[in-house]
Amino acid sequence: MKNFKQVALGLMVGAMAIGFSSFTNAHHNTFVKHHSAKAGMITDDYIVQPTLNNFQENASPVSSNCHSTATLQCIYDVTTSGQSNIPDQASYTATNINSYVTAGYLVADGDSNPSLY
Repeated sequence: MKNFKQVALGLMVGAMAIGFSSFTNAHHNTFVKHHSAKAGMITDDYIVQPTLNNFQENASPVSSNCHSTATLQCIYDVTTSGQSNIPDQASYTATNINSYVTAGYLVADGDSNPSLY
């Protein structure tokens, strides 16, 4: 009987801990972008392709500006991990973009398509 009480108490404490932790892990709004606090890292929330295989940062691209054809996307969204890992540069190559997508630092914007910006 003593072991049963200890097991029941342990399960109750574990359930309470899980229940309370659910209040501290609130979901974040995925549409809110956060700017990097790390010096030297990307400052804008998007990367666009203005010329073939040449990409630049953009603060607020408009998907209607996507035109022509290209093999890579017109607009990429910078993820939260990208804000901390993509260096702030004047431009990026197609190789950079492919590496950042593979690493999860960039995702194709939902309104983008393979084209130029």
